[in-house]
Amino acid sequence: MNTSLVIGATKGLGREVVAKFLSRGDRVIAVGRGTASYPGDGTGQLDQRSVDLADAAAVDGFIASLCAENVRLNYLVFCQRYRGQGDPWAGELDVSVRATRQFIDKAKELFAPTGDRGMVSVSSVFGDFVGEGQPASYHVGKAAANHLMRHAAVNLGRNGIRSNTVTPFTFLKEESCEFYLANDKLMKLYEGIVPLGRMGSAADSANVIAFLCSPEAAYVTGQNIYVDGGLSLVWPETLARKLQSL
Repeated sequence: MNTSLVIGATKGLGREVVAKFLSRGDRVIAVGRGTASYPGDGTGQLDQRSVDLADAAAVDGFIASLCAENVRLNYLVFCQRYRGQGDPWAGELDVSVRATRQFIDKAKELFAPTGDRGMVSVSSVFGDFVGEGQPASYHVGKAAANHLMRHAAVNLGRNGIRSNTVTPFTFLKEESCEFYLANDKLMKLYEGIVPLGRMGSAADSANVIAFLCSPEAAYVTGQNIYVDGGLSLVWPETLARKLQSL
């Protein structure tokens, strides 16, 4: 049985990833600030833990507890994002970058010495592009986390640990699908601009993460895989002309 640790596991894509891993029979350590219920009837084992990722000492303590329990990971997935009420700059860098680095720094102790092993970080298009709706801290935090994963790919590769990033476009998830599905104009917009003709779902991204966290991806590391239906391939001028019917 593989052991998978999912950080930021209680909502959205993190919750979908946990359900996916449980369905394939993993032992899943699901980490969040609270707990959650997970769909499906998989054969895996669920172990829920509560950790405040904004607290560096708490993260160190959690990592130490895993080592003391002799937990040895096959896969580690970072799905967290900052949702606190404090300084967004410090909070975003703490949760997205510093906490991720703490786990990476202990990777040689946390991961199993043999077998298939890999890490995946969930990023955002704002790690590469500048867009509306998110502060500078979110842009910088995602960009820094992207490069941190590339750094890990080079420096942990000799230990047999892969490191990749998945970047979804706006997608349907349990917390927001009602809003999108009820907005016919918005849904038609996505159908018109996305080359595959639809919005993505949390399952689309979870499937890519599951692939990267499997022996089928044994020679894939240091990559940032866009799960966007091909939207990032469309030249902005072409997209603007299409939207303006020019």
